[in-house]
Amino acid sequence: MKRKLSLILSLVLVLTLVMTGCGKSEEPKPASGGDKKAEEKAGDANNPAKGRENADNTLVIGTHETKGEFLPGYSAETYDGYVVDLVFDGLISNDKEGNPVPHAAKDWEISDDHLTYTFNLRDDIKFSDGKPLTAEDVEFTYTFICDPKYDGPRASYVADLEGYKEYNEGDAKKVSGIEVKDDHTISFKFTKPLSTNIWNFSFGIMPKHVYEFEKGDIEAIKAKMNKPVGSGPFILEKYEPKQYVEFNTNKDYFLGAAKFEKLILKFTNPETQFSELEKGTTDIQLAVASKGENKEIIDGMDFIDIVEYDDNGYGYMGFNLRDPRLADKKVRQALTYGFNRDKFVEVYYQGYAQTSNVPLAKVSWAYTDDINEYKYDPDKASKLLDEAGWKVGKDGIREKDGKKLDFVWSTHTDSKYVETMIPMLKEDWKKIGVKVEADIMEFPALTEKVNKERDFDLFNMAWSLSVNPDSYEIFHSSQDQPGGYNSVGFKNDKNDELLEKGRQEFDQDKRAEIYKEWGQLMNEELPYMFLTQSYRWDVVNKRVKNFETSPFQDFVYRDIILNVELQ
Repeated sequence: MKRKLSLILSLVLVLTLVMTGCGKSEEPKPASGGDKKAEEKAGDANNPAKGRENADNTLVIGTHETKGEFLPGYSAETYDGYVVDLVFDGLISNDKEGNPVPHAAKDWEISDDHLTYTFNLRDDIKFSDGKPLTAEDVEFTYTFICDPKYDGPRASYVADLEGYKEYNEGDAKKVSGIEVKDDHTISFKFTKPLSTNIWNFSFGIMPKHVYEFEKGDIEAIKAKMNKPVGSGPFILEKYEPKQYVEFNTNKDYFLGAAKFEKLILKFTNPETQFSELEKGTTDIQLAVASKGENKEIIDGMDFIDIVEYDDNGYGYMGFNLRDPRLADKKVRQALTYGFNRDKFVEVYYQGYAQTSNVPLAKVSWAYTDDINEYKYDPDKASKLLDEAGWKVGKDGIREKDGKKLDFVWSTHTDSKYVETMIPMLKEDWKKIGVKVEADIMEFPALTEKVNKERDFDLFNMAWSLSVNPDSYEIFHSSQDQPGGYNSVGFKNDKNDELLEKGRQEFDQDKRAEIYKEWGQLMNEELPYMFLTQSYRWDVVNKRVKNFETSPFQDFVYRDIILNVELQ
């Protein structure tokens, strides 16, 4: 289903992950004095979703707007990823604890040298057009992201396959490291034994007969971006940009059909999400900001509950390290010391989040808190800027070599998070001689500006992380390319060394030590100013049963979405 390293607006909407010790939310107050039967009866009577047209067979989930990149290999945001994961199946998935488990593959074998992975496919999977899923479809899918014209963010999945370079840069007709043995058996041979390789096989399998294209003609496959055909539990019926994505249930799904006929992902935002829940026009709102004022609103509706857990991710502000003003880590450290992040968390989240200081999630076995917390210290920030040669000018803004510490912060329109942060950041940085102005745009425009154009000073987003704590795709210097995730241009030899070392180690305890050292390095280098780790709140109408998301499984996972019942 997913190996998720996805951009999420919900950062700024919501911001993920939380540390234990934060104020935990309580269960919504009972509607009738704690009597469970009376509570349920009252909830039923007051539940507006139950009276909605087609409520008995349609699940409506509120989430942020998609970009329409509904293709494995190109979906770079969480929201497009939801669509891809509902429509396509990967060879593997993961369980609730984050362990890899079979999915389209019934099992697999790994050679003693950890170089060759052989997958035995199930023989009962069909694409939504009725054609069977075979090893040729798997070969096609992975060859697609080896294409010399491929410009998406998933090249690292295949870059270490034997024969990749010959296919990507030469005249080879096939990738030699991908071998179809029969209709339901396929092997992949890598050039390096990496503990992370298994996670490359959660990638959605695409039907060759639908997407086949001539090598190098990548535009032909991109033209089918928003009309996906897969083998997943849902079939995309209609996509209305800026409004919704509608799915029909795949009644022939190999794991059994969902218990409802239609699924709608309705695009909402913090301004509309509660009114949609109150009117009953949505059944679930994903990723509601975990803050006190939202808790009061939720408690006021006796027909909804919170599914709460420590999320697997973090929010951040990215620095463009190609900008000479931000290339010096003393400047980045000063900007971090110079913003009262703890106060921002207190004001916005009101006890339901904590400040983040490393690019790892608290729920991860690789997490470390043995780091510098960068507590607010404007005097220390000013001293660091002085040491770096930035002197306060007549206008109060620091300058050096004809340049000023006068930044444009690229952000987006969809979050009260940003509304709260803008005046606080401007005021705090003004005290240390730094000027910042917010350039607010829609989120798709922001991702284009940051990931492809690389045209920014600062920006804020969040990461929804994968089960595997490896952040090679985000921070390795090789990923500093248009369309890649290293949008800030972070290049550091020690960083590359530790990321590579972490991937090469198979003992988890030893890997944890490597990632601890890596986390400490990132805490010092600060390619990002790490911002927030909070609870994940999915708000669910009580008519929806068995909706049980968790840190390593969101709603698209088959043992969640296929078990949901509507009452």
